[in-house]
Amino acid sequence: MEQLNTTHQVAVTWIDPTTGLEWQCQSPGRMNWHAAQSYARSLSMTGKDDWRLPTAQELETLLDRTIYRPVMRETIPFRDNLSYWSSTTFGPNKNNAWIVMFDGAYVLSYYKTNEYQVRCVRG
Repeated sequence: MEQLNTTHQVAVTWIDPTTGLEWQCQSPGRMNWHAAQSYARSLSMTGKDDWRLPTAQELETLLDRTIYRPVMRETIPFRDNLSYWSSTTFGPNKNNAWIVMFDGAYVLSYYKTNEYQVRCVRG
C-alpha cells in the first residue's frame, strides 16, 4: 500500500509486493556515503522514523533479472537508471561501499567520498 501526499497526490512511499520492503519514492539527490547514512538516520516520513540505506542485496531486488543487462523492474513507480548507495561497506576496504548502477545492473564498490543517489528503505 502506498502512502499519498494529499497536497500533490504523489506517492511518498511504495511497498514492494515481492519483498515487503517499503521504499522512499522521491530521492533526495546525490550525496556522499556518510551524508547518506546521516540523512537516512534522520529521515521521518509517513509517521515512521526507522528509515535506513538499503543493503546492496536489497537494492538488487529492484532489478529485472529476466533480461540481459537488467534495469529496474517496470512495476516500480520510481524507476530510473541512476546509481544508488547501499549501506554495505566493501569488506577489504572500509573506505569503499557498494553501489548499484541501474543502467545495466552493475554492482561496484566506490570511495565513500564519491556522490551517488540515495533512496531509503524500511522493513
